[in-house]
Amino acid sequence: MNHLIETNIEDKRVGLRVDLNVPIENGEILNHERLSAALPTILYILKHTKKLCIISHLGRPDEGSFNDSYSLEPIRKWFEKRLNQEIPLIKTFDEVPNSLSIMENIRFFNGEKENALELSKKIAGSFDVYVMDAFATSHRKSASTYGAIVEAQEACAGLLFSKEIKSLEAALNDSKNVLSIVGGSKVSTKLNVIQNLISNSSNILVGGGIANTFLKAAGKNVGLSLVEDEMLDISKDLLRTGKIMLPKNVYVANSTQASLADLVSVDEVDDDKMILDIELNNEISSIVSCDYIIWNGPLGIFEIEQFSNGTQQLINFLENTSSKVIAGGGETIYAISKFSDINKFHYVSTAGGAFLEYLSGHKLPSIEALRLK
Repeated sequence: MNHLIETNIEDKRVGLRVDLNVPIENGEILNHERLSAALPTILYILKHTKKLCIISHLGRPDEGSFNDSYSLEPIRKWFEKRLNQEIPLIKTFDEVPNSLSIMENIRFFNGEKENALELSKKIAGSFDVYVMDAFATSHRKSASTYGAIVEAQEACAGLLFSKEIKSLEAALNDSKNVLSIVGGSKVSTKLNVIQNLISNSSNILVGGGIANTFLKAAGKNVGLSLVEDEMLDISKDLLRTGKIMLPKNVYVANSTQASLADLVSVDEVDDDKMILDIELNNEISSIVSCDYIIWNGPLGIFEIEQFSNGTQQLINFLENTSSKVIAGGGETIYAISKFSDINKFHYVSTAGGAFLEYLSGHKLPSIEALRLK
């Protein structure tokens, strides 16, 4: 795989696929993290050439027609302020200027989602070098994230993309001492992740509704807690590996609307109670020093204060551990932003689905395409 820092882009026409898919309301950007994450690659390229066209999608508009609600205009304005220069928003690859520009939402173009060869060639043919820096979309085989890479005269991974891959590969392939922490509501949505991490981790600590299913599989009474009964047999098999760490104490209440939660042992959950959070102190104290800690998913309903203890305890621990922490996923990023700062962690992935796909051991189309170059 070619990387940007190894690629000659001096005075060349560069197409840069980034992920600027951010929440926008009434023309105002609500979260700038993905825009800020794209800046290092943009600034690096601009040091070597001014002929840069930034490409991204936004939301899920209907292909083939312009929709003002999904326009990149607010994003264009944000970058104009940050880069202190005028940036045109262009709407066709026939008019790419020899200066910094932003292409309108790539999902307005016919053929983007289905990876149409015509659009792939159109994108690739507009540039001397095509840079893929949108790891968050790397699990999609679209024209701008796969076809254009394959058809490009020269293609490489951007700074953010390279850092993401290097961080994940180091944890999953190079280290033998990894603790994985997997939270969330359902085992079924994280099954492939857990199964793959089993072979790459010393232990896996589970939380959230996922922990409830494992606790029931272990013979514990979980009362009225969210449980996937159809996943109990698979959970029992995973428990037999000896690598699944279960919470010893949990927070229970009659409902998510309860104003208070009771802390009890997992052996003392009443039939009319729900497990809505976990206590992590005992588990943290038993964790030996690890080279890497991989975290995906909250450990309780962290949006509600009385059920956020486990997630907050985990974040406090991860802020101070000597281990390299790799965290990712939408809810995980939200939790970190709510209780801490992403800069306190070794690496926080801005990707959601792609992060999970990679943790599941699946091949990602964009990575496979870049490896051909």
